Amino acid sequence: MKRYAIILLILMVSIGAFAQKQALVIGNSGYGKNELSTSLNDAQIAADAFDVMDYDVTLHKDLGYDEMLEAINSFKKGLTPQDVAVFYYAGYTKQVAGKNYLIPFSTTKAKDLSDHLISVDVILEALTRADYSFMFLESRQLPKFFLTSLCDADSGLAKIQKLGDNQGFAMAQQPSKNLVSQGVRYSIFTHSLLKFMGSDMYDFFDLMELVQKEVKDHSKGKQIPYYQGTLRAPFTFWEPIQNLKYRFHMPLYRGLDGGGSYNF
Repeated sequence: MKRYAIILLILMVSIGAFAQKQALVIGNSGYGKNELSTSLNDAQIAADAFDVMDYDVTLHKDLGYDEMLEAINSFKKGLTPQDVAVFYYAGYTKQVAGKNYLIPFSTTKAKDLSDHLISVDVILEALTRADYSFMFLESRQLPKFFLTSLCDADSGLAKIQKLGDNQGFAMAQQPSKNLVSQGVRYSIFTHSLLKFMGSDMYDFFDLMELVQKEVKDHSKGKQIPYYQGTLRAPFTFWEPIQNLKYRFHMPLYRGLDGGGSYNF
Protein backbone atom coordinates (compact mmCIF):
# COMPACT_ATOMS: atom_id res chain seq x y z
CA MET A 1 0.00 0.00 0.00
CA LYS A 2 2.79 2.38 0.89
CA ARG A 3 4.63 1.50 -2.32
CA TYR A 4 1.48 2.20 -4.33
CA ALA A 5 1.09 5.62 -2.68
CA ILE A 6 4.70 6.53 -3.51
CA ILE A 7 4.29 5.50 -7.15
CA LEU A 8 1.03 7.46 -7.36
CA LEU A 9 2.67 10.55 -5.89
CA ILE A 10 5.53 10.39 -8.42
CA LEU A 11 3.06 10.04 -11.28
CA MET A 12 0.96 12.93 -10.06
CA VAL A 13 3.94 15.24 -9.61
CA SER A 14 5.15 14.48 -13.12
CA ILE A 15 1.67 15.12 -14.57
CA GLY A 16 1.20 18.33 -12.58
CA ALA A 17 4.58 19.70 -13.63
CA PHE A 18 3.50 20.08 -17.26
CA ALA A 19 -0.29 20.09 -17.36
CA GLN A 20 -2.55 23.10 -17.41
CA LYS A 21 -5.66 22.17 -15.43
CA GLN A 22 -8.89 23.60 -16.85
CA ALA A 23 -12.48 23.25 -15.68
CA LEU A 24 -15.74 24.29 -17.31
CA VAL A 25 -18.61 24.48 -14.80
CA ILE A 26 -22.22 25.04 -15.89
CA GLY A 27 -25.25 25.28 -13.63
CA ASN A 28 -28.75 25.56 -15.13
CA SER A 29 -31.57 26.22 -12.71
CA GLY A 30 -34.57 25.26 -14.76
CA TYR A 31 -36.53 24.59 -17.91
CA GLY A 32 -39.94 26.09 -18.45
CA LYS A 33 -41.74 26.20 -15.11
CA ASN A 34 -39.60 23.40 -13.67
CA GLU A 35 -36.95 24.83 -11.38
CA LEU A 36 -34.08 23.24 -9.47
CA SER A 37 -33.31 24.58 -6.01
CA THR A 38 -29.73 23.34 -5.85
CA SER A 39 -28.09 23.51 -9.28
CA LEU A 40 -26.69 27.06 -9.11
CA ASN A 41 -25.32 26.47 -5.61
CA ASP A 42 -23.81 23.16 -6.73
CA ALA A 43 -22.13 24.83 -9.70
CA GLN A 44 -20.78 27.62 -7.50
CA ILE A 45 -19.15 25.32 -4.93
CA ALA A 46 -17.77 23.16 -7.76
CA ALA A 47 -16.18 26.23 -9.34
CA ASP A 48 -14.82 27.39 -5.98
CA ALA A 49 -13.38 23.96 -5.20
CA PHE A 50 -11.63 23.54 -8.55
CA ASP A 51 -10.33 27.09 -8.33
CA VAL A 52 -8.73 26.49 -4.96
CA MET A 53 -7.15 23.30 -6.36
CA ASP A 54 -5.48 25.53 -8.97
CA TYR A 55 -7.70 24.79 -11.95
CA ASP A 56 -8.37 27.54 -14.46
CA VAL A 57 -12.14 27.68 -13.95
CA THR A 58 -14.82 29.03 -16.27
CA LEU A 59 -18.21 29.24 -14.53
CA HIS A 60 -21.52 29.81 -16.31
CA LYS A 61 -25.04 29.91 -14.92
CA ASP A 62 -28.38 29.58 -16.71
CA LEU A 63 -27.10 29.21 -20.26
CA GLY A 64 -29.52 28.88 -23.15
CA TYR A 65 -28.91 26.54 -26.08
CA ASP A 66 -26.71 28.86 -28.18
CA GLU A 67 -24.82 30.07 -25.12
CA MET A 68 -24.08 26.51 -24.01
CA LEU A 69 -22.76 25.57 -27.43
CA GLU A 70 -20.55 28.66 -27.47
CA ALA A 71 -19.19 27.96 -23.97
CA ILE A 72 -18.39 24.33 -24.81
CA ASN A 73 -16.75 25.20 -28.14
CA SER A 74 -14.68 27.95 -26.52
CA PHE A 75 -13.53 25.54 -23.81
CA LYS A 76 -12.62 22.93 -26.42
CA LYS A 77 -10.53 25.40 -28.41
CA GLY A 78 -8.55 26.31 -25.31
CA LEU A 79 -7.49 22.72 -24.58
CA THR A 80 -4.08 21.31 -25.54
CA PRO A 81 -2.75 17.72 -25.46
CA GLN A 82 -0.88 18.39 -22.19
CA ASP A 83 -3.94 19.58 -20.29
CA VAL A 84 -6.27 18.14 -17.69
CA ALA A 85 -9.88 19.00 -18.59
CA VAL A 86 -12.89 18.80 -16.28
CA PHE A 87 -16.51 19.42 -17.31
CA TYR A 88 -19.07 19.74 -14.50
CA TYR A 89 -22.78 20.22 -15.13
CA ALA A 90 -25.69 20.66 -12.72
CA GLY A 91 -29.14 20.78 -14.25
CA TYR A 92 -31.75 18.88 -16.21
CA THR A 93 -30.76 16.03 -18.51
CA LYS A 94 -32.55 13.75 -20.95
CA GLN A 95 -32.07 10.29 -22.44
CA VAL A 96 -33.33 9.70 -25.96
CA ALA A 97 -32.95 6.23 -27.50
CA GLY A 98 -29.99 5.36 -25.29
CA LYS A 99 -28.20 8.67 -25.87
CA ASN A 100 -27.69 11.28 -23.14
CA TYR A 101 -28.31 15.00 -23.46
CA LEU A 102 -28.11 18.15 -21.37
CA ILE A 103 -31.12 20.48 -21.39
CA PRO A 104 -30.20 24.17 -21.65
CA PHE A 105 -31.81 26.79 -19.43
CA SER A 106 -35.06 28.28 -20.69
CA THR A 107 -37.94 30.14 -19.10
CA THR A 108 -40.33 28.70 -21.69
CA LYS A 109 -40.78 25.25 -23.21
CA ALA A 110 -39.21 24.66 -26.60
CA LYS A 111 -41.74 23.64 -29.26
CA ASP A 112 -39.36 20.92 -30.40
CA LEU A 113 -37.09 19.98 -27.53
CA SER A 114 -35.01 17.67 -29.75
CA ASP A 115 -33.58 20.77 -31.46
CA HIS A 116 -32.44 22.21 -28.12
CA LEU A 117 -30.46 19.35 -26.58
CA ILE A 118 -26.69 19.20 -26.01
CA SER A 119 -25.15 15.77 -26.64
CA VAL A 120 -23.10 14.32 -23.78
CA ASP A 121 -21.16 12.20 -26.30
CA VAL A 122 -20.18 15.29 -28.29
CA ILE A 123 -18.89 17.00 -25.14
CA LEU A 124 -16.91 13.91 -24.13
CA GLU A 125 -15.33 13.85 -27.58
CA ALA A 126 -14.41 17.54 -27.29
CA LEU A 127 -12.71 16.91 -23.95
CA THR A 128 -10.37 14.33 -25.48
CA ARG A 129 -8.22 17.17 -26.82
CA ALA A 130 -6.72 17.13 -23.32
CA ASP A 131 -4.49 14.32 -22.07
CA TYR A 132 -6.72 13.62 -19.05
CA SER A 133 -10.41 14.52 -19.19
CA PHE A 134 -13.38 14.09 -16.86
CA MET A 135 -17.11 14.74 -16.86
CA PHE A 136 -19.29 15.03 -13.74
CA LEU A 137 -23.07 15.26 -14.11
CA GLU A 138 -25.26 16.42 -11.23
CA SER A 139 -28.22 15.47 -13.37
CA ARG A 140 -31.96 15.67 -12.76
CA GLN A 141 -34.84 14.37 -14.83
CA LEU A 142 -37.85 16.47 -15.72
CA PRO A 143 -41.19 15.27 -14.30
CA LYS A 144 -42.46 12.20 -16.16
CA PHE A 145 -45.56 13.95 -17.46
CA PHE A 146 -43.62 16.85 -18.93
CA LEU A 147 -42.42 15.47 -22.26
CA THR A 148 -45.09 12.93 -23.16
CA SER A 149 -46.08 14.88 -26.26
CA LEU A 150 -42.50 15.46 -27.37
CA CYS A 151 -40.70 12.17 -26.79
CA ASP A 152 -40.77 8.96 -24.79
CA ALA A 153 -40.93 9.08 -21.00
CA ASP A 154 -37.55 9.70 -19.38
CA SER A 155 -36.03 6.74 -17.56
CA GLY A 156 -32.82 8.37 -16.38
CA LEU A 157 -29.52 8.60 -18.21
CA ALA A 158 -27.99 5.69 -20.07
CA LYS A 159 -24.58 4.14 -19.51
CA ILE A 160 -21.91 5.76 -21.66
CA GLN A 161 -21.21 3.35 -24.49
CA LYS A 162 -17.76 4.63 -25.38
CA LEU A 163 -15.36 6.86 -23.49
CA GLY A 164 -12.34 8.47 -25.09
CA ASP A 165 -8.81 7.42 -24.23
CA ASN A 166 -7.73 8.39 -20.71
CA GLN A 167 -11.16 9.68 -19.71
CA GLY A 168 -13.33 9.49 -16.59
CA PHE A 169 -17.10 9.90 -16.25
CA ALA A 170 -19.40 10.08 -13.24
CA MET A 171 -23.04 10.98 -12.64
CA ALA A 172 -25.24 11.35 -9.61
CA GLN A 173 -27.44 8.30 -10.19
CA GLN A 174 -27.22 4.80 -11.70
CA PRO A 175 -28.12 4.36 -15.40
CA SER A 176 -31.85 4.21 -16.17
CA LYS A 177 -32.73 5.43 -12.67
CA ASN A 178 -34.63 8.66 -12.19
CA LEU A 179 -33.28 11.30 -9.84
CA VAL A 180 -35.59 14.18 -9.04
CA SER A 181 -34.65 17.43 -7.36
CA GLN A 182 -33.52 16.96 -3.77
CA GLY A 183 -31.66 18.83 -1.09
CA VAL A 184 -32.26 22.36 0.12
CA ARG A 185 -29.06 24.20 -0.73
CA TYR A 186 -26.74 21.58 -2.23
CA SER A 187 -26.96 18.11 -3.76
CA ILE A 188 -25.39 15.23 -1.87
CA PHE A 189 -23.46 13.87 -4.89
CA THR A 190 -21.69 17.17 -5.59
CA HIS A 191 -21.06 17.87 -1.92
CA SER A 192 -19.58 14.42 -1.31
CA LEU A 193 -17.53 14.53 -4.52
CA LEU A 194 -15.86 17.84 -3.69
CA LYS A 195 -15.36 16.95 -0.03
CA PHE A 196 -13.39 13.80 -0.82
CA MET A 197 -11.68 15.29 -3.87
CA GLY A 198 -10.05 18.00 -1.79
CA SER A 199 -9.35 16.01 1.36
CA ASP A 200 -6.63 13.59 0.24
CA MET A 201 -4.72 12.14 -2.70
CA TYR A 202 -7.39 9.74 -3.94
CA ASP A 203 -7.11 8.03 -7.31
CA PHE A 204 -10.22 8.69 -9.46
CA PHE A 205 -11.66 5.21 -8.89
CA ASP A 206 -10.96 5.25 -5.14
CA LEU A 207 -12.51 8.73 -4.96
CA MET A 208 -15.69 7.64 -6.70
CA GLU A 209 -15.98 4.53 -4.53
CA LEU A 210 -15.96 6.74 -1.43
CA VAL A 211 -18.53 9.11 -2.96
CA GLN A 212 -20.74 6.23 -4.03
CA LYS A 213 -20.77 4.72 -0.55
CA GLU A 214 -21.52 8.00 1.23
CA VAL A 215 -24.33 8.97 -1.13
CA LYS A 216 -25.83 5.47 -0.98
CA ASP A 217 -25.72 5.47 2.82
CA HIS A 218 -27.11 8.99 3.10
CA SER A 219 -30.01 8.25 0.73
CA LYS A 220 -30.65 4.81 2.23
CA GLY A 221 -29.96 3.19 -1.13
CA LYS A 222 -32.24 5.42 -3.21
CA GLN A 223 -29.36 7.19 -4.93
CA ILE A 224 -26.17 5.40 -6.00
CA PRO A 225 -23.72 7.43 -8.11
CA TYR A 226 -22.33 5.79 -11.25
CA TYR A 227 -18.83 6.05 -12.68
CA GLN A 228 -16.59 4.55 -15.35
CA GLY A 229 -13.18 5.32 -16.79
CA THR A 230 -10.44 4.45 -19.27
CA LEU A 231 -7.53 6.00 -17.39
CA ARG A 232 -4.10 4.68 -18.34
CA ALA A 233 -2.55 5.58 -14.98
CA PRO A 234 -3.71 6.63 -11.49
CA PHE A 235 -5.02 10.20 -11.33
CA THR A 236 -5.82 12.48 -8.41
CA PHE A 237 -7.36 15.93 -8.67
CA TRP A 238 -5.37 17.35 -5.77
CA GLU A 239 -2.11 16.44 -4.04
CA PRO A 240 -1.49 17.29 -0.36
CA ILE A 241 1.95 18.70 -1.27
CA GLN A 242 0.23 21.25 -3.52
CA ASN A 243 -0.16 24.73 -2.05
CA LEU A 244 -3.78 25.88 -2.04
CA LYS A 245 -4.53 29.29 -3.53
CA TYR A 246 -6.56 30.19 -0.43
CA ARG A 247 -8.36 28.56 2.47
CA PHE A 248 -11.59 27.01 1.26
CA HIS A 249 -14.43 25.83 3.49
CA MET A 250 -16.98 23.39 2.15
CA PRO A 251 -20.44 24.68 3.07
CA LEU A 252 -22.55 22.77 5.56
CA TYR A 253 -24.62 19.90 4.21
CA ARG A 254 -27.39 19.19 6.67
CA GLY A 255 -27.95 15.53 7.37
CA LEU A 256 -24.46 14.15 6.89
CA ASP A 257 -22.92 12.37 9.84
CA GLY A 258 -20.96 14.87 11.90
CA GLY A 259 -22.99 17.82 10.64
CA GLY A 260 -20.07 20.24 10.32
CA SER A 261 -18.25 22.01 7.51
CA TYR A 262 -15.49 20.27 5.59
CA ASN A 263 -12.24 22.07 4.82
CA PHE A 264 -9.87 21.78 1.92
